[in-house]
Amino acid sequence: MKKTIKPRKIRLNAAQWLAFLAVTLLKKTKVYLEWGRGTGKSFMLAFFMKKMVKQMPRASFALVGSTYQQILSRTLPSTKKGLRKLGLYENVDYVVGKNGAKFGFAEPIQGPNRWDNVIHFSNGCLFLLVSLDNKDSGRGSNVCGVLGDEAALFDPERLFNNVKTTNRAKSARFAKATLLGAEIYASSTPLTKKGQWFTDMEQKILKKQISRPENYIFLKASAMVNKQNIRPEWLDEMRDETPSELVYNAEILNIRPKEILNGFYPQFDKKHLYTNYNNDYLMVLTANYTKKDLNCQQDADMVKDKPLILSIDWGIFLSLVVSQKLPDRHRTLNSFWCEQPKIINDLIEEFCDYYAPRKNRRIDLYYGHDGNKRLHNSTDTYGDQVVRMLKERGWRVIDRSKGKPAAPHNAKYLLINLMFKGYGNFPSLEINEPNNPDLITSIERAEATDGKNGIQKLKKDEKNSSLKQQHTTHLSDAFDIPLWELYKHLLKAHKKDTWDIFEINK
Repeated sequence: MKKTIKPRKIRLNAAQWLAFLAVTLLKKTKVYLEWGRGTGKSFMLAFFMKKMVKQMPRASFALVGSTYQQILSRTLPSTKKGLRKLGLYENVDYVVGKNGAKFGFAEPIQGPNRWDNVIHFSNGCLFLLVSLDNKDSGRGSNVCGVLGDEAALFDPERLFNNVKTTNRAKSARFAKATLLGAEIYASSTPLTKKGQWFTDMEQKILKKQISRPENYIFLKASAMVNKQNIRPEWLDEMRDETPSELVYNAEILNIRPKEILNGFYPQFDKKHLYTNYNNDYLMVLTANYTKKDLNCQQDADMVKDKPLILSIDWGIFLSLVVSQKLPDRHRTLNSFWCEQPKIINDLIEEFCDYYAPRKNRRIDLYYGHDGNKRLHNSTDTYGDQVVRMLKERGWRVIDRSKGKPAAPHNAKYLLINLMFKGYGNFPSLEINEPNNPDLITSIERAEATDGKNGIQKLKKDEKNSSLKQQHTTHLSDAFDIPLWELYKHLLKAHKKDTWDIFEINK
């Protein structure tokens, strides 16, 4: 007697229904989903993935991420979870990072150059894992559709050159496929200026500033629309545990942040951000990895023969920024933070674990003037304590801030903005974007005000106990410390009035 398979019941929330109807009924093929965390983005991407696979056997598609690390650590796990809900199981219906031929899978129409960055389905379909941090990733492909996760993090130029231009496949065998050539991008609302390309698409669609506007749709939703599928206490937990109200409003409620007009870093721009992962290392981990594998070996921007610069901002909220001084630039590699009940020991341990594989063990240590305060019942300072902890973990430490006073805000403002501007002989500044999301938000949202000695950084949010502190000025303070100590001589050495130069060249 033939076994009856019961149909799988899936409950969609209102936002998911709209996305479903937009694609299946209205035949939209360019879909942008600005949905808060917990709204059900990952499930819908998995749903459209399954639909593409069923409609176009043996075809190739692109699953896009801003970096391969993002695909590995966030996109793949959520995609697999969504596929399980839809009845598709890894190593049964698909394999990741390998050819499924030994499982009896059909071969794709166009096989890949390498199999360690693909999802191979049993009917021969391929999803190429395209990371936009690799300038050549996706190039040369010929795909039938695109899915993009956390799209607000994408570089729009590389998305166009590496992905959109490859979505051109046309085949008579897929004439009835409604998703042929479809592009579906999902993201929570961006916290930084880089993601503006994603939210700008809404106005372009509404104002019909694109060809074939009938193919496009932009849908917005918050996590509140998905209450039926999330734990009742989850929203309360998110409000209690959010890094800040800014993050809760953006990530959960899908409220776009207001732009800071009078910032302390007006010359900071997305051109100062870069991405540089060791994708060869990460691709080896595709099929199986642990969190410990995501250490400094995944970073390709760290110069091996240069010391690491550690800068610490002390207080109830502790910030640590890792950078390197290079011949013509200052490169910020990473940042860490913690707050009570965690203490400086936890922060140092986190840093040491991440950089444990590094062979060059020299550290130049910088910290705020609070680091020169003495520990309770001790002649040692907070800085001395950190030096001791780092030495116990095998680092050779040079304390560069012992006894140093705080930097003047007015001059620091001038120096750092001249560096961001890349003026004259001032070294340029660059920041590893995926390793420093909280630092970047801290820099973008740092306000300036007129003080008695000129321009100073506005610190009011640091004193607001109702705000969590990752996105206030703490991390940007840790970022400032070594810049002032290493480059302040350039202000004194400059013959012209640097204030006039700065105003003229804004």
